[in-house]
Amino acid sequence: MTGQGIVIGGGIGGLLAARMLAARFERVTVLERYPYPADPASPAPASRRGAPQSRCLHLLMAGGAAAFDEVVPGWREALVGLGAVPIDASADAAMQFPAGWLPRTPSGIITYACSRSLLERVLRRALEAQANVQVLEGQQVVALLGTGRRVAGVRTTGVDGSGETSVAADLVVDASGRGSRLPEWLGTVPDRAASPVDETVVDSGTQYVSRWFELAPYDAPDWHCLSVAPAGSHARAAMMLRAEHDCWGVVLLAPAGAPLPADDKAFLEFTDGLGGGRLRAALERAKPLGPIQHYGIAGNRLRHYDRAPDWPAGLVALGDSACALDPYFGLGMTVAARGVVLLREFLDREVSLHVAGGEFQKHLAAFHVQPWRLATGCDADGNPAAHNDDCLARFCVAAPKSSEIAHALLAVQHLLRPIETLTDLCAQ
Repeated sequence: MTGQGIVIGGGIGGLLAARMLAARFERVTVLERYPYPADPASPAPASRRGAPQSRCLHLLMAGGAAAFDEVVPGWREALVGLGAVPIDASADAAMQFPAGWLPRTPSGIITYACSRSLLERVLRRALEAQANVQVLEGQQVVALLGTGRRVAGVRTTGVDGSGETSVAADLVVDASGRGSRLPEWLGTVPDRAASPVDETVVDSGTQYVSRWFELAPYDAPDWHCLSVAPAGSHARAAMMLRAEHDCWGVVLLAPAGAPLPADDKAFLEFTDGLGGGRLRAALERAKPLGPIQHYGIAGNRLRHYDRAPDWPAGLVALGDSACALDPYFGLGMTVAARGVVLLREFLDREVSLHVAGGEFQKHLAAFHVQPWRLATGCDADGNPAAHNDDCLARFCVAAPKSSEIAHALLAVQHLLRPIETLTDLCAQ
């Protein structure tokens, strides 16, 4: 192992990237702006400044769990040991589509729901076992070092702007999330021609609130996941998931501009009629663990780094920095983890460990096609993706009547199989 790797951002994608780089670089430094929370004094899971989604439950798709397996061996056992529960995406889930309820039969598609703080704790503990990894909190990147052809490190300051430092690196990974300033940083690289980064934005048209609850085991429902999909563009939707211990997370969605609940009574009233009364029945037995958290409209954004004609070597961007999706679909952590696995494959093919960043970004963009389509219904340029959509719609209608079809659809949603395989099944 030689050289140094730098990871910008200590969220899920950044921690995974650091764990992967630890086996390939002599030193790895993670630069995170905000401190990680201590174990909370209250029963509600802790949240972290700078990560608004940390106040909400997190769902790791089965495709993401498989990618985690490749990067952090033993993470499942560690997560379960801290209170998380494995969930069969079909047998343990009550899922209502507009056409009806999906059959609850064993699928072998295993997912995990938990707080973000719990998952970050598991990943940070995995990093603590790596003597060559250093996590620096309270550090923000303000510029990239190097030339137009190769990035050679970063310039950092404290969050308050003090203590400017230059840190050299053979590889810089931007995993700083939805708020990434990479387009701005690229403009600071000497001898690099100024060229704007193309991006595509598709608004979800929905807004949502979330809240943590506690349910005693004897009051818990016979499912770990309740999901009510919207029946039309102006319909409400909801999700309730069992997280660690007796904590349950609830998310309520409504169209942009529609009123969202701000107090206990309104929260319950919003659930009237959702899921055939199952959601309200569960919440009436539950104890709120914290305030109702309001979020704005969740947009989807693709930054087309793959199209940059002069992308410098020694730099890659992954996770929300490159592809940020509406959190309702639960695909963000999976997209980040798959990006880390892809980067590992690139590094293992490079004898010098100096990744050709532009080539990586092209392959990563191909990985983004399916999750982007699932979250937006659009192609990479924001145009409606008509290809295979009729088949997908037919599967959604047929899924309540067939476990085989339901499992195939869930496998696509969990990024375990390509969406094109549904077309093959439609043709049979």
